[in-house]
Amino acid sequence: MQISIQLDDEHAQKLAYIQQTTKKNTLETIQQAIELRYQQLQEKTHDPLAKLKQSSFIGSFEAEADFAENSENILHSLLSEKNDHR
Repeated sequence: MQISIQLDDEHAQKLAYIQQTTKKNTLETIQQAIELRYQQLQEKTHDPLAKLKQSSFIGSFEAEADFAENSENILHSLLSEKNDHR
């Protein structure tokens, strides 16, 4: 497939920088960019773990319904048990 594009100055400079740094020509640079983006999209689409890693979800666990309200007491209790050397 033949493609003809017009880049603005910013993207032309970025392309030139990538080419200088990697010693690749325009075709190779664009092919690598397409391959990289393709792989990223494939990972997002097919890998549930990748989707989770890219989300803002931090984590979850199972606990009593009043865990948040009693978390300080629970922590003190656990620390007391740990430090009790009987």
